[in-house]
Order: sequence, then structure tokens, then C-alpha cells
Amino acid sequence: MEIISAKMVVVTPMYLGGSSDGSSQGKPKCAEQIRAASVKGALRSVFRSLNWSRIRRQQHSDQDALKILHKEEADLFGAAAKDKSGGQAKFLLRVKGDKIRPQSSLPRKSPQIEYLLGMGLFHFRDGSLRDHIPTGTEFKLELALKPVVTKAQKAQLLDTIRLFGLIGNLGSRARKGFGSVALTELTLSEPQGQSMPELPETVDEYKAALQRLIGSDLIDDFPPFTAFSRHTTMQISGKGQDAMQLLELHGNELGMYRGYGRDVRGEHQTFGRPSEANFKADHDWAYEVAGGRSESTLPKRAVFGLPHPYHLSTRGGVAVDASTGRRATPLVAHVHRLPDGQCLLVHTLYRSLFLPGQASVKVKSKGRPFEIRDVNKQVDWSVIDTFLRRFNNREVIDV
Repeated sequence: MEIISAKMVVVTPMYLGGSSDGSSQGKPKCAEQIRAASVKGALRSVFRSLNWSRIRRQQHSDQDALKILHKEEADLFGAAAKDKSGGQAKFLLRVKGDKIRPQSSLPRKSPQIEYLLGMGLFHFRDGSLRDHIPTGTEFKLELALKPVVTKAQKAQLLDTIRLFGLIGNLGSRARKGFGSVALTELTLSEPQGQSMPELPETVDEYKAALQRLIGSDLIDDFPPFTAFSRHTTMQISGKGQDAMQLLELHGNELGMYRGYGRDVRGEHQTFGRPSEANFKADHDWAYEVAGGRSESTLPKRAVFGLPHPYHLSTRGGVAVDASTGRRATPLVAHVHRLPDGQCLLVHTLYRSLFLPGQASVKVKSKGRPFEIRDVNKQVDWSVIDTFLRRFNNREVIDV
């Protein structure tokens, strides 16, 4: 069998669950090795985002394109036995690496990092609620290709691995920048005259590598899921030698931009500084709802993902959630490490249909519950565009 080998390094703390629940401290167990199932799931996601435009251009509707995409994915990555569209994967995946020693203490602590961790991973009284796989952890993917794999599938798999190694994350809070990984080596056991592109060593080479992989022949319509299109925005928002400092930068800008702040001696503060209160209208909206009023408009910050809860000091809470369940944030943060040790904070905004079909947003509080409809028409993507412009030295990647 021909083998694709890909060496990776963990750039930011990774919150990847173990095979069993609980520990002596009552915390969920952290993985002691990078699991093949987790990697395969992440590769599937990259494959879908990378191949959507190509397939959609050849079909008359999203529904037809989704069927073809699902079939191609199942044919390459495998499908459950009950799924008649595919069987076993065209490759065997193994993850190699030394046994991991999970850590409880983060390499950098700050309110901004804690803000990104959020409920479930951090509590202001108890601190970190889960151990993590530490930065610098190295692991290797080995994909043994079966003889039935086609040349096109092999190329798709290589592109998927490359892109995962440039902007990929694993584990909880992956879209917040945790669990960022970087590809450090990619080889073929039987290249058979196939030349392997060099891994990017500079910022310009990194941007060029992304542009080659994503391509320029992208669709004009919003995808029905997280995928590349002409509406995708990518940028390098910061550079430095300390990956955690860049993650903190992301958390600081996100918290200052979004936060209304807490009342500290008559002044609303975020991270110990006067709050910007950019979304006071959202705050007032929540108080109106908590008081029993129904609203037909969506809070501006909902574009960052759902659920979007409000914790009000005098009127309890307001829950804002999609009728379909959780809607992940369309803004993905990644911290990439170049071979010379320089790190890059990379933001990708995947504009897509915010909610499928006739899905609505359900609002619950002490007042009367209600639904907000026509959500896709109300979502204001410029809210995230404004956030991305906060990074004064940003470098936009044209895709």
C-alpha cells in the first residue's frame, strides 16, 4: 500500500475528550493520544468545504449537489453500514505519537483566554474545568491507500490534509482558536514521479498555499453549510512568536467588541477596562424581552452563532436559540506556526445560509416565549466584517 505521512504539531491547547468519562477530580477525561476518529471527522469537514463549489457548479440545486458531495465523501472516507451510498474508506488511518500527558494549567492565563474558553471549560470560581493536550505535542498521520483509490481521490486527500494542516483545529472550542494544528512534513512512500509542494516557510508562501488549495473558481451563492465560496473572507490578523499571545489578542478584540460589560462602581467594564458597548441595542432588546415584550427582530450579535444567551442583573436570563439546535459560529480562528517559529493569527469567515429552510430562532425568558422568522434575511454579516477591521495590521488573503 502507498502511504501518505503527515507530521503535525499542536500550536494551541487542545481540549480533546478521552475514551471514558470522569476522573478522580470529577473532570471529564482528556485524551492521552490524538484519536483517529477525531482526525477523520476533521478531514471530512475540510473535504466538504473544499469540494462544495466544484460540485455545486455541476448541479441544478443545492439538494442535488449535497447528494453528490455526500456520495463522494462516503466513497473516499467510508460510510455507516446502514448508509447505502458507501462502504469502507479507501484508506486506513493511523495516528502515531508518544503518550500524551494532559495538563491542567494553561501556558498563559488571562481574562481574555478565559472568555474564549467559556462555560463548560472554565468557571470563575473553580478555574479550568478540563485538562488539555499541551502545545508542542507532535503526532503523525499515516494514511495507507488501498489499491482501489483513484488518482483523483488521492489528489483530493492530499489537498484535504494540506488545508487541515494550514487552518485546521481539533477538539472543543476549535472555532475559537483552541486545538490549532500545523503541518510540519508531508511525504509519499511511493511518489511515482509526483512532486510534493514545499510547505510554506514565510507569510507570503502561506497565503499563496491557501490560495492554491482553495482556488478561484468558487460559487457566488451562499453554501448551505460551512464551505468556501466567493463570500468567504480570510485574513492574517496578527503575527508573533507566542501563539497564546495571539489567542489572547483574538479573545481581547472579540470580548471588547461584543461585550456590554459588568457594572463596576457605576461603570460598565470588560476585562477591567471601560466597555465599548457597541451593541447597546441588543442589551436593551434583551431587557424588553425579559419584561414580556415579543420582538420580530434578531439581535445583531446573533450572527456570531447560537445559542446567544443574555444574563441580566435585574430580570434573569433570556435564551436565544435556533429551532434546529446549536448554530456554530461562522468565524473560525486558527493560530498557525511557520517552520521558523513565527505564529500567525488567521481568521476565516464562512458566510453561508445562517439557518436551513424555514428554521426559526426561539426566544425564552420569564416573559412569553416567541419565535423570530425570516432569519436569513435578518442576519447582518457586516457585524463580523466590522470586527475583522479591528486588526489594524491585517493582511487579507484573496480567495
